[in-house]
Amino acid sequence: MAFDFKKEYKEFYMPKNKPEIVNVPKANYIAVREKGNPNEEGGAYQQAISVLYAVAYTLKMSYKTDYKIEGFLSI
Repeated sequence: MAFDFKKEYKEFYMPKNKPEIVNVPKANYIAVREKGNPNEEGGAYQQAISVLYAVAYTLKMSYKTDYKIEGFLSI
């Protein structure tokens, strides 16, 4: 069965109405660090987001096949 982050980490995905400080556990993340106007057509920011989406989608869909990505630890 797949790991359900929303159930395991409710304080992150279903916050209370009152603001509070939470400690996020150490984990590996994928992110982009880009500068520029996000509304600029074909700009650096939009290109970086496209790459981020492609990588995230590939990782997500890799669970549905027998293909294993080297260095990628699945939960």
